[in-house]
Amino acid sequence: MAVALMIAMGLLGLGAVAAWLMAVATARRMPQPALSTRSHTLAGILRAAFAPTPEDNADPTLQKRLRARVQASLACLLAMAAASFALPLAPAAAPQATAAPAALPPFDATGTTLSYIRSNQDGTQPERIIVHVVSPTEVHVAKMVAPCTDAAYVTAVFDPATQEATRLVGGRLARDSTQAPQVFLDFTPATRTLDVRFGDPAAAPAETHPAPPAPWRMYDFDLAEFALFGPRDQQDFSFGFAMAWPDGASPALRILGAVNAKFLYSSDKGAKDHYRISGPAFADPVVGDRGGELITDARTGHVIEARFGRPNHTGYDNFMLKLLSATAATQGAAVWRGLLADHWANCPADAPGR
Repeated sequence: MAVALMIAMGLLGLGAVAAWLMAVATARRMPQPALSTRSHTLAGILRAAFAPTPEDNADPTLQKRLRARVQASLACLLAMAAASFALPLAPAAAPQATAAPAALPPFDATGTTLSYIRSNQDGTQPERIIVHVVSPTEVHVAKMVAPCTDAAYVTAVFDPATQEATRLVGGRLARDSTQAPQVFLDFTPATRTLDVRFGDPAAAPAETHPAPPAPWRMYDFDLAEFALFGPRDQQDFSFGFAMAWPDGASPALRILGAVNAKFLYSSDKGAKDHYRISGPAFADPVVGDRGGELITDARTGHVIEARFGRPNHTGYDNFMLKLLSATAATQGAAVWRGLLADHWANCPADAPGR
């Protein structure tokens, strides 16, 4: 609007000058004594146009033409003056639309390997957690306490549209670095149910549960989902937690409920985002809130550190997860294979690996 007014003022100014020059040319054609030494001045031209005396012997046709051109010049000047008063009140021009920002890159790119330590918050019962991004829709996790001992190997496949796992397979790490599957957990989006099968993926479900709120996550997957779908916009978010709890009691799968993550602040020059974790999944009838703090990588979304009051495995008092290292995508696959192979390297024949 302001730009349009400025353009209009410029055109009005040009119009006023053009009309006045035409008026001067007309005045010069007026007969004597109108064409006197004063006739080219402002006062002389105005008198000849609007108040000629009988002595001017004014030509009616020229006088009418002169009057019209003077009026046109004055009208342009008045309109320009009005526009100058309106200019400060006009809204500034809206900023030109800029190109939409480029889409965020993949969370942790395919090939990335993240190494963690999971333990109690006092550091006891440490376990190595290795998260490997197989593809934009698949993550593998190995859990190792010590070399040559039984180690878990869990895989998950996700629907990228909903960011929810459609299948998790729990098993053990075999000596050849493959997975020996044992438990199958399938999610049916249409009914939002979770089916648990033991031993055979085609077996009838041993347990069926309503899934927690979307997007649902598996607490004992050690927050590996964040490697693909972690937060990167410094806003509050929520999800749901389920958890396997193989203590011999039924059911083996527990539905914990909703988790609320409240953004607190960023640190390390914006590289880390801090969230407060709470919600029904961490409610305890005795001690109250057993949530805690979550720190994520602001660029990729994966977990840097987490401290919660509720444990995610039997035998623990609470939960702490700390990132040790993150590989480049081009190096992660080799690191992953090396860590799996090293776990069973030079182990005695009677070690538990198959």
